[in-house]
Amino acid sequence: MDNFFKSSSILKSILNWKWHLLIIIGAAILLSIVFSGPYFIKPKYKSYAIIYPSNIAPYSTENNTEQMLQLFNSEDLLFDIVNQFKLYIEYNIDTTDKNYRTSIIQQLKENLSVKKTEYESVLIEIYDENPNQACDMVKEFINRMNFKARQLQREKTAEVVKLLNNELIDKRQQIDTIESRMQFLRKEYNILDYDIQVKEYSKGYVKSISGGHGNAKNDISSTLDNLKQYGGEYRLLDSYLLGLITAYNEVKKDYDKSVSDLNKELTYANIVTSPVPADRKSYPVRWLIITITTISSAVLSLMLFSLLGARRKKQEHITQ
Repeated sequence: MDNFFKSSSILKSILNWKWHLLIIIGAAILLSIVFSGPYFIKPKYKSYAIIYPSNIAPYSTENNTEQMLQLFNSEDLLFDIVNQFKLYIEYNIDTTDKNYRTSIIQQLKENLSVKKTEYESVLIEIYDENPNQACDMVKEFINRMNFKARQLQREKTAEVVKLLNNELIDKRQQIDTIESRMQFLRKEYNILDYDIQVKEYSKGYVKSISGGHGNAKNDISSTLDNLKQYGGEYRLLDSYLLGLITAYNEVKKDYDKSVSDLNKELTYANIVTSPVPADRKSYPVRWLIITITTISSAVLSLMLFSLLGARRKKQEHITQ
């Protein structure tokens, strides 16, 4: 074998076996052309798209691009593509087989590539025997990702809407309870505004004493007694009511925004490069197959002829 790697030995082997090598190389070229043809290897066409994430809320430590990759790798999404394009027919997979799901996903992933680029975008590549279907599959893949992202976001937003609605109901009940009690105090004890009434009725009481108006004095005195007994409660209820109304309005603002978000038809991918049907096949690369086959055949043949030559010399040396 050491002699084989010497240039003189290689050249000698080539000269000694030139016709054999030419026949082998010719046969290798011919066979590689035949067996790399469409009859044996179905040609596949590639369609691709480059997209950036948009409106995606990342979870945990994942960024937007990584979150988008997780969505694209969802098994539900992959099966939507399988069913949409009936790939089990194209891939000749028996749907009654117990390992059907594993087989179809594995086959799809062999023709699908979804990866992050160095610029934080996502590159989607799909290979198919039909260039138009490959293009349609990329488009549908993006559409399904948008749908799934929207579905997940709406589920979370619906939970928020429900929580905020419950909070609004609770605060509304508290407001109604306080307003009912304040209405009772207004009606039964003539308490309308504690600070103003105390000030004005105190002035009126002083005037009634100095003026000798007995009936007015009794009315004012009765109202002042009510203010003394229930004024503190009314003032506290009024302050609490103001705080509840402010809180209610803030929650209502968040609730309205969440309801608006729930009904939005957002997209989650900014398409930088749109998919188009390929005008030439991407697989197999016939010139590469032919080149590798030819070189491999030539090298292996040279090694074999060198070994045969070495054995022949050894036998001749023994017979001598």
